[in-house]
Amino acid sequence: MKPLLVITQIAGILLLAGIIVLLFFRRIYLDSQTKKPIKFSLPLFGEISTQAPVLVLVLIGALMVVYPLSKMPADTTALEGEVDTGGRSVSVLILPVPDYQYTQDASGHFRLEIPLLATNATYRVKFIVDRQVIDDQELTLEEGRFRFNPLRWSPPAEESVVREIQVRKDVSDEELESLLPIAN
Repeated sequence: MKPLLVITQIAGILLLAGIIVLLFFRRIYLDSQTKKPIKFSLPLFGEISTQAPVLVLVLIGALMVVYPLSKMPADTTALEGEVDTGGRSVSVLILPVPDYQYTQDASGHFRLEIPLLATNATYRVKFIVDRQVIDDQELTLEEGRFRFNPLRWSPPAEESVVREIQVRKDVSDEELESLLPIAN
């Protein structure tokens, strides 16, 4: 949260606490007897006329407490999903802030808390196996959570050793010609 919002909220809490203390010790009171409005001026609000000036101060204090709460962005949201990489380790890299990376040793469910940026940034998720990106998707924010398409990936088959077949001559060319019928 921004420091100015914290200071405003603390000042509002102190103002409300001060009003409660002053009302308790009867230094100020709610005057409904005189029916005459009281006029006073506040620095940013100008001149105010009311029969109960303490109510105005209570409203200002309440505003100072509630306003910073309305300006607080959601801190994080969740990214959940299924990943099947055929037993290989997978890294999930969340962009645009590359500090948020998660590595999982095998396939299965994962959960990663992601900060929401104040801007309307586009989020992408990249899946990396054996230092190669196997999938890159744009994330969509639905119901306060990021969603991505399920990932299914299998490691490539190990390259089998192909042996060269050597030609062997067990029969001579003359013997082979003798076995063939004579073409007329």
